[in-house]
Parts: sequence; C-alpha cells; structure tokens
Amino acid sequence: MDIIDFHVHTGYDFHADEHGVLIDNRKFRSDLEACGVTKCCGSYLPKACNARPVADYEQYIPELNAKAYETKELYGDFYIPGLHIHPAFVEMSCREIEKYARLGVKMIGELVPYMMGWQGCATKEFLEIMDCAASYNMVVNIHLTSGADMRALCASIPKSITLVWAHFSAFGTFDEHTGLLREFENVYFDTSAHGSDRVGIIKDAVNAVGSEKLLFGTDYPGIGPASDIGAMMVEDISDADRENIFSRNAKRILGLK
Repeated sequence: MDIIDFHVHTGYDFHADEHGVLIDNRKFRSDLEACGVTKCCGSYLPKACNARPVADYEQYIPELNAKAYETKELYGDFYIPGLHIHPAFVEMSCREIEKYARLGVKMIGELVPYMMGWQGCATKEFLEIMDCAASYNMVVNIHLTSGADMRALCASIPKSITLVWAHFSAFGTFDEHTGLLREFENVYFDTSAHGSDRVGIIKDAVNAVGSEKLLFGTDYPGIGPASDIGAMMVEDISDADRENIFSRNAKRILGLK
C-alpha cells in the first residue's frame, strides 16, 4: 500500500535545540521511507522563517521556495514541494506561483500564517493571490486559523482550488471540521499533528463524512511518522478507506498516478 505523507517540512530545524538530532537530507528521506512512506509533500520551513519583520518576507519567501525546489530536484518524485506566499506581497506571491507552476509545481503550503505575521486568510489580498493560484489549479494547504475565518475562506475561494486545512480536529473541533468537509466540495483536511492521536477519531470522521476528504499527514520532522502510521493502521475502518486516506485522495487531487 502506498503511503503519501501530505504534510512534511523540509528544512525544518525547530527541534534541534531540544534534542540535537540533525535531520539532514539523507535522514529526512530515510526516516520516512523506513516507515513505508512512498512520497511526501510540503513547504520548506526552517526556524529562521518564524516571526521576522513582515517586510523581510518579500525577499525571504522566494528564497524558501527556491530551497523547496532544490530539494525536489534532489529527491525527484519522492518529494512534492509546496510554495510559500504572503498576502502583504500580492505581486511577489503571484510571480512565485507563476514561476513554479511553469516548472510543474502543483501545491502551495503548508502556509503557516501566524509564523509570518498574518492571521486571517479571508482577505482581499489573500483572495487575489488565490485567484492567481486558481488559474494554475493549485492545491493549497493552510494551517488552521479561526473558525470564522476558515468558513469565510471556504465560501470565498475559487472552486477550482482544492483547499486542504492542516491538523484535522487538532484542537477538539471535530464537528466544525466535519461540517466544513460536508458543506464545501473542494475542501479537505490532512491528519497531521495530531489528527490521529485519539483512538477512534478517524473512524468517527469516516462515519461522518466518508474517507474521500481526508489526507494522511504527519508534520515530520516535527512529529515522528511511525506513530501516526501505526495509529492509522489500527483504526477500525476498511482497507479501502485506509488506502483512500493514505494515498488515493492525494493522488487524485495532485494528479498523480
């Protein structure tokens, strides 16, 4: 069974001061492959990207995107890069989308607004960027914002965009999250950090909305992949549902074979 980890972060070094384990390019891939992961997706997210002056991001975001694409060239088809954008810099963001779409990039995110000095996504500036993303049929992965902002964005975003919120039910918002999945056809959730921690939560979600709107993710290397894969394997769901979550849904929305 293929396992696509929809939510990883290359360049991630937030944990280095805590336990000193260096997640270099070799270890990043070998850790995931040792757990059975066959492909992974996500943005380049080092500690240095957090809480900079907003003005910095106009130049810094293109550097992050270049790093993500360099990693894709290193890993080949194993890694699907996710782009960063910023609503304070609409022109730069659209330019980055257009540049990397021409190179075959299909994904934006995970975007982490609170790290980069913006909070809500349902804004004129962000939606202008999403209009650009829609012209390239981008898949967009975003860290949770407020419930009101999430609902407003789901209602406003172009329907040709597949919107994937990160961290299904991470903060006890199961009904809110499954409600969005029911209401909006183009909205999905990934299960990263900590969407599968509670025994039975994936079964509950499958019973509530089916398995076609959930994407397996870990948030590696912030979260170790083995525990999340193990949790998914013991959930009381069918093998077909498990395969949907592990890989079929990601293949469908990303146009993978």
